[in-house]
Amino acid sequence: MMHETDAYEAELETGGPGRQFGRLLATLMGAAALVVAAFLDWVPFRAGDKLTVRALVQADFGARGDLVKTVGGLSILIALLALIGLVDRTGWITRLAGAAALVVFVMFAVEAYRFYGQHLGTAARDLRAGAWLVLAAGLVLLVGGILGSSTVVRVPKAVEQ
Repeated sequence: MMHETDAYEAELETGGPGRQFGRLLATLMGAAALVVAAFLDWVPFRAGDKLTVRALVQADFGARGDLVKTVGGLSILIALLALIGLVDRTGWITRLAGAAALVVFVMFAVEAYRFYGQHLGTAARDLRAGAWLVLAAGLVLLVGGILGSSTVVRVPKAVEQ
């Protein structure tokens, strides 16, 4: 007795070369934006490569000397994750990197809001190009990961006679 699921075979559909090129381009642009954001100012007079990672959880925008323990270093790490995501056909690693970049932006924006006395206008005005570039890169990486997502298409098996 043949089950209905036996009558089909699954094929992986990647969406053609246009979608794959779009995914590649979006991932490279997002990763490049994250690396550039690491060295731009995030708040007045503090670049991402000097801003301690503690700024994501405390309203403290202190300086840090080594790149590994800075917000800029975290941004570069997310960029590397996005590039690793190019290896996977489904795009989930690229989407993960995009989501991580968005989380970094939101966490930083919340702390900036707290730091500037809970004035939204002041906090938004004092966020500099580095923070906004992380937001844009996260969105681009999410789109790139969605472009790369594969779908499973059920194709009827050839009937043997």
